[in-house]
Amino acid sequence: MQLFYVPAITTATLHLPEEEARHAIQVLRKRTGDVLDIVDGRGGWFQATITAIDKRSCAIRVEQTRQEAYRAPSRLVMAVSPTKNNERFEWFLEKATEIGVDEIIPLQCARTERPRIRANRYEKVLVSAMKQSLQAWLPRLHPLTPFSAAVAATTAGAQKYLGWCDESVNTPLIHNYQLASDVCIFIGPEGDFTAAEVDLATTAGFQAVTLGPNRLRTETAALTATQMIAFLNQLKK
Repeated sequence: MQLFYVPAITTATLHLPEEEARHAIQVLRKRTGDVLDIVDGRGGWFQATITAIDKRSCAIRVEQTRQEAYRAPSRLVMAVSPTKNNERFEWFLEKATEIGVDEIIPLQCARTERPRIRANRYEKVLVSAMKQSLQAWLPRLHPLTPFSAAVAATTAGAQKYLGWCDESVNTPLIHNYQLASDVCIFIGPEGDFTAAEVDLATTAGFQAVTLGPNRLRTETAALTATQMIAFLNQLKK
C-alpha cells in the first residue's frame, strides 16, 4: 500500500498538496481514475479517485472514509535534546515514529549543542515515516523548548522519567514504568543533564532512571526508551 498525506480533509473534492501530487504523478505515474489511499495524520483513512491531473496538480474525489480509534490507551511524550549531527536526530524522529510516539519535544538543555532546529524538515521526516509504517496518526512536533519550560508543561498525572547517566542511578525504566499510563521521558545531550537540571526535574516529580548498563548516544537512548514503552504496552494487549 502506498499512502498519501493530506491534513484536514473537510470536503469531498480537493487537490493533493503539491509535494504529494508531484510524487503521485511524476514518480508513481498515477492517472485519472486511479484510486489513492490517504491519511490525515489524525486517525482518518480515506480512499479517493483521481479526477484530473496536470504537471503540478492532482484533483481527487473522496469515495470512502474511516476514522481509526486512537492507537494506544496511553500517550508517550519524548523530550530529547537535538544532536549536533542533525542526521542523527532525524534518524531518531523517523524510527520513533515507526515504533509509535505521540509527541516529540526538542529539548534545549544547558549542554545542548544545536541551538536551532529545522522544524519544516523534521515535519517532513515524521510524515514520511508515518506513511512508510502505514499509520494514520502523526506525532506532534513541538518547537525547541527550554528545559525548565518543558518540565513545567508536563501533563499532570503522567509518569515522568529522566534518563540520567549518573552512576548513582540504579532504577531501570523497564522495571518502573506502569503499563498503559501516560508517560513523559527526558533524554539529555551528549554531555548529560547538569546538576541544576536534575534538581529542577526531580523537584517537579521526575524520577531518574537508567536504560541499561551501556553508555548510549542521545538518539540511541531516546529510541531505546521509545521501544521499551511500546514493547511493554504491546505485552499488555
